[in-house]
Amino acid sequence: MYGGYRYLDEQRPFLSTSFNEVGYRTVGYHSNPHLGPEKNYNAGFDVFNNGEEETDSVNTVINFVDEHIDSDSRLYSILRRIWHIVGSTTGTSAYDPAASISDDAVEWITDFEEDRFFMWLHYMDVHYPFQPPNEHLEAIGHEPLSARRVASLNDAMEEHPESLSERDIEDLKALYRGELHYVDHEIGRVLDALADEGLRDETMVIVTADHGEAFGEHGRWGHHPYMYDELLRVPLIIDDPNREPETIDKQVSLIDLFPTICDACDIERPPELQGENLYEKDEGVELATSNGGERLAARTSEWKCLWHVEEEQVELYDLSNDPKETEDVSESNPEVVDRLQDEMGKYLEEARLTDTETPEVEESDDVKQRLRALGYTE
Repeated sequence: MYGGYRYLDEQRPFLSTSFNEVGYRTVGYHSNPHLGPEKNYNAGFDVFNNGEEETDSVNTVINFVDEHIDSDSRLYSILRRIWHIVGSTTGTSAYDPAASISDDAVEWITDFEEDRFFMWLHYMDVHYPFQPPNEHLEAIGHEPLSARRVASLNDAMEEHPESLSERDIEDLKALYRGELHYVDHEIGRVLDALADEGLRDETMVIVTADHGEAFGEHGRWGHHPYMYDELLRVPLIIDDPNREPETIDKQVSLIDLFPTICDACDIERPPELQGENLYEKDEGVELATSNGGERLAARTSEWKCLWHVEEEQVELYDLSNDPKETEDVSESNPEVVDRLQDEMGKYLEEARLTDTETPEVEESDDVKQRLRALGYTE
């Protein structure tokens, strides 16, 4: 429950390990710098590829800029913008493109000759910086943008969003939708490979995301630590060959995926596991945390309470009448605040009781720069 970007404690339950221990082949492909072997994300995987770490001249230069030039100076702003332009025009990115992830997955599926497998694919493209292939912008009905324009928009979003015009915002949203179309296409390639190998009708497929993206809502951009719904509400699609298609109109949490998958695959749940089978659970209060427990959120289908622990600040939103969370109604609904804050207090106490000492992980200069490029660090 400790959250954050820390090392994954060996005592925690791992979905990959649960599959591996009962004879599944386990494979993972991703390129998120936070999710590498140095933080134990490869635990339980037979095949684990987190992208090649490349320390090229572009990253070497920007590392020097970040370390030695005042971030408030005009020179820093100019050099960061040049870096964005070079990245867009040369294809340099802080993550592997979706096509690369799908290429690896398709190749593995094509060569697979055993009975059962578990595969984790983590696509980073619907994530700042947004630079989809032009054909996917065209596919959503938007004119392609020049590399310089794409770089300028990403730079402005990250460095000075107050300068963005209405047209800039619309173009940024188009880039985001273009990335969505691109990833959708690449997921389709994996599904086609499953079908070609005769595996599609007997494979459970789940599509979800770890966060959304803010485009100026609540005055914020990107994936900041404030837990409004533009970041917390994410897609969840489960295609289980043993279930008829249906839409389940209730609030669940991603913490429910692990037990749901175990039950669907007839695997014993680890005793430490939290969450419930999302098909069987009753709708209630769902909890989320960020900044290592400094910020918490409690959400029902009607209410959303945000608690900024260190600032001793609470916000409450009536989601039934204010789904965009624009009016804080905490003062007029103290009983709701008390109930939801009590749930968050229990969460903090459970997290404290289950916390353990984990190794401090020192990232390389290249990983640090990739994290800055993705907007995770400053």
